[in-house]
Amino acid sequence: MSQESLFELQRLDTETQRLRHRRVNLEQRATLEAALIEQAEHQVQIDAVGAARVEVAARQRRHEDEAQIVATKVEADVARLYGGEVQGVKELEALQHEIVGLRERQAGFEDQAIEAMEEAEELASRVISLEAARVDVDSRIGILETEITVAEAEIDVEMAQAAAGRATAATETAVELVAEYESLWPGFGSATVVRFDGSNCSGCPSVMPAMEVDRMKHEASDSILNCQECGRIVLR
Repeated sequence: MSQESLFELQRLDTETQRLRHRRVNLEQRATLEAALIEQAEHQVQIDAVGAARVEVAARQRRHEDEAQIVATKVEADVARLYGGEVQGVKELEALQHEIVGLRERQAGFEDQAIEAMEEAEELASRVISLEAARVDVDSRIGILETEITVAEAEIDVEMAQAAAGRATAATETAVELVAEYESLWPGFGSATVVRFDGSNCSGCPSVMPAMEVDRMKHEASDSILNCQECGRIVLR
């Protein structure tokens, strides 16, 4: 077993960790999340405008119906006015006054119907604009999802290659040393295995005591040790 196989094991584990982080944090994911929020907001607006259109259409029909009812009443009163059915002067004046009032009411209902119709046209235009925006964001979402799928596949290939290399490195390393390394990895990560630089453990934040330095200096050049200060695996 060579020291390099242990370093290779650590290098490949570090690379796999990097690839996993990269896969989870693809730039397109944040962009996709924002686009999905935008898509949902467009849909909420489209639904709100759709509900408003239903209400406006109902209001327009109601005003048109009301105008028609009054118009029918006006026609009936005009027929009475000129049909000779009403003879008294006061009765005629009252009927004429009623006709004038009815026509004013009819005009009011017709104006309200026209206002509702104009509002409906504005809402229809708003729907067209919102739907065009939604089509645009739908397209962007589709592109982003494809880009993410492609990027994930590429990273998965790299991870598979790293896994194959790790398996080879593990077979070239003593089983008990691999077990020790794997038990230390969660705490030290890419600095689990370090070299003795002649005066210190290169991964240790503490200054190595002189006795420990002397001990390591006198070990064989290919020795695999543990730092008494931090616990890392130290290659001599």
